Amino acid sequence: ITPPPRSQQDAEVGDGTTSVVLLAGEILKQLKGFVEEGVHPQIIMRNIRSAGKLAVQKVQELSIPFDTSTPEGSEMLLKCCSTALNSKLIASHQDLFSPMIVDAVKSLHEAGSLDDLDSLIAIKRIPGGD
Repeated sequence: ITPPPRSQQDAEVGDGTTSVVLLAGEILKQLKGFVEEGVHPQIIMRNIRSAGKLAVQKVQELSIPFDTSTPEGSEMLLKCCSTALNSKLIASHQDLFSPMIVDAVKSLHEAGSLDDLDSLIAIKRIPGGD
């Protein structure tokens, strides 16, 4: 079995942006009636959070664990990384970047630094987009 060409795969899967927008739109559409009936926003939000927890729980139930220290686990990480890079600007360089990303994540994991990942990542915002 050969994977579909990148453009076809990107068209079928993409990075999820469209899916998230469509899902959010559908959630809002379903909630419109409750808003119109005067249901308090806190009650609506409580139920949205509850639904989110149920969705995460279901995904966790469906997940399949794998050992990243085995060759099969490393291959799975490479596939996941390549899939994540499919619709990015560097998609044409997946073969270069995917192994680098997997090695970096494994190094952080082995050093016990993944828990502190937020402290290692910085986002710089420049007013005006310069």
